[in-house]
Amino acid sequence: MKLVLCEGPDDEAVIRGLCKDRGLTGLTVEAYLGRANLADALVELPKRPEFARQEVVSLGITLDANADGNAAWQLLCNAVRDSFGVSLTERGVFVGAKPRTGGFIVSGPDGKGMLEDLCLASVSAKLGYPCLEAYFKCLTERTSRKQYHSKAKFRAWMASQSDYELYVGKAAVEGYLPFDHAAFNPLAQFLASM
Repeated sequence: MKLVLCEGPDDEAVIRGLCKDRGLTGLTVEAYLGRANLADALVELPKRPEFARQEVVSLGITLDANADGNAAWQLLCNAVRDSFGVSLTERGVFVGAKPRTGGFIVSGPDGKGMLEDLCLASVSAKLGYPCLEAYFKCLTERTSRKQYHSKAKFRAWMASQSDYELYVGKAAVEGYLPFDHAAFNPLAQFLASM
């Protein structure tokens, strides 16, 4: 078994969509439901029957960078070390045996952000994307709000694509994300190396 743990249902949908598009098979994808639950989720894994039977050959864990990719990496490394006694050496590199364990920090091109930043990077060359940028630029110039969350930007982009579903998970399932875009290459390489 090759197990991928990710933050939430949207991450799960994107990873499954990426795997399908890139022909990556044999991965089991599960959400640990938020970074605050990461350490607890990892502590519980060795208690699962598939771990006790040593059926899990590799474990890949993803975590959003948020404001600081290095802090996110440290959080992930600490949680893995505390649960499995394994020290991760580099992002995207698997270490140890049964299970080989690796971590991946999800971010935008600048190394910050989250899944939505990665997805926005993948659609940035699409027609209409400059309009989205202009919209948020206009808002920051004409309102007291000077910064917008990438979740808001992604939902605005989805509103231009779909009438009702504005979430990353729906975008992944319905084919709105170009999984062949280079923005997804590092994550795809991480998953392929499992």
